[in-house]
Amino acid sequence: VNLMTDYEFNVNFDDYCFCEEEGTFKAVLDFARYGKKKNVIAYFTFEDGRKIMACAWNNMSYLGLNRIPIGTELYLTFAKKKSDSCYLRNVDIAE
Repeated sequence: VNLMTDYEFNVNFDDYCFCEEEGTFKAVLDFARYGKKKNVIAYFTFEDGRKIMACAWNNMSYLGLNRIPIGTELYLTFAKKKSDSCYLRNVDIAE
């Protein structure tokens, strides 16, 4: 799967924010692209309509987000850091 550039896909990035609560959520992958810091930035729409973005890093194999097709339904697990912010910990394809 090739990650698209924002020019190839119509996404308003201003609609997305980072997740602020830990837990597992069902979501659809709206878009994913490589970031400037050797990461993947992924954009999701949660089941409840929230639009969330998250980063995945090379040392975790990007959590597979660089290989998952746009539009795939997923289960995303977010965990809290010591700084109280949340990070994307796990990605599973919903079946």
